Amino acid sequence: MHDTPIRTQQLALRNAYAAGDPLRCAAHHLNLARQMEAAGGEPSTYLAHCAAGAVLLFQSGGDLLPDSLGQLAMSFVQHAPRRPPLPDDIDALAAIVEQVEGVRFETMTEELSLDG
Repeated sequence: MHDTPIRTQQLALRNAYAAGDPLRCAAHHLNLARQMEAAGGEPSTYLAHCAAGAVLLFQSGGDLLPDSLGQLAMSFVQHAPRRPPLPDDIDALAAIVEQVEGVRFETMTEELSLDG
């Protein structure tokens, strides 16, 4: 796997969470997902990051939501006739994406749901 671009995105994701910026976090989840997929990474991991980006975009009203949903929809096409290896629920999603140091997905989604 190409570790340098992936590590760069992981660091950017950590910094976005430290700044508390959900739109930046969403963008970096999506970028990390693309880097992991391009490097032949584990589908369940990169799809979790794609889903996390979509959740944050939905909660924060981000303009990239249609693009992220399209990316998720393509995973169904690519894995047909089987279901893509997406997490079963939000807790499983958080457990996967929070393996990246500094990612506090569950906390951020809870804060966003309280905001509106």
